[in-house]
Amino acid sequence: MYSVTGRIQAIKQPKGGYLPASSFIAKQYDDGKNLHVAENVHGSLVGLAVDYLTRYRLTEDLVDSFRISLIGAKILGEHEYALKLLARVATGDIASAVKLAAFDAVYRAGVMNISIPSPDAATVENIDVMVQRGINFLESKGTVVKAGFTFEGGYTATISSGDGDYLTKDSLIDFKVIRSKINAGQTLQLLIYYLMGLHSIHAEFKGIKYLSIFNPRKNVEYCFPTKKLSEAVISEVSIKVIGY
Repeated sequence: MYSVTGRIQAIKQPKGGYLPASSFIAKQYDDGKNLHVAENVHGSLVGLAVDYLTRYRLTEDLVDSFRISLIGAKILGEHEYALKLLARVATGDIASAVKLAAFDAVYRAGVMNISIPSPDAATVENIDVMVQRGINFLESKGTVVKAGFTFEGGYTATISSGDGDYLTKDSLIDFKVIRSKINAGQTLQLLIYYLMGLHSIHAEFKGIKYLSIFNPRKNVEYCFPTKKLSEAVISEVSIKVIGY
């Protein structure tokens, strides 16, 4: 059995991908701010911090926003340290959020020897700007009805785990804090989330009209209307990729 991302890595998509990145409409947002070019923390960890801090500021649920990190810390026997970091995050300490997010790798990838980073001022400032961009973007999309959700009822013998970022009344939104443009693996991930959502216990997915990827680093949204999904693609991904 695979996670969603593991399943995507295990298959070969047709040329261009099941849902080509070129079929998404890009919309550039402008907040008048420029990010520092250099950061001293790995991009994937910066992305986690942006994701979790955005979720926290949106929902005000600190424990749930950093749930995976706390589980990872507990596995390593570092639960007390993680709780201290969590308390600092509550005071607005972005550096502690980065340190806490490092424990994600323990739970998600089984990494048992992690290093706790010390983000510099430029990295912290970049994260702060990207989190605010995320909040601004989500507010422009209307009320968020779900944040950090799973797909109970939609998993299969092939895909047994995977969790999404945000749902509004009409949009399924995934955050990607990346320096490049989106690719076919990321668009397929979004499509899988949508199809698993339709099979899940969450009725909200039936009203989804748009599949959206938002990149806070570039302040760009990539959007695809679900009405343009072909039955052939839906069928092939449902059967051959997800296992329905």
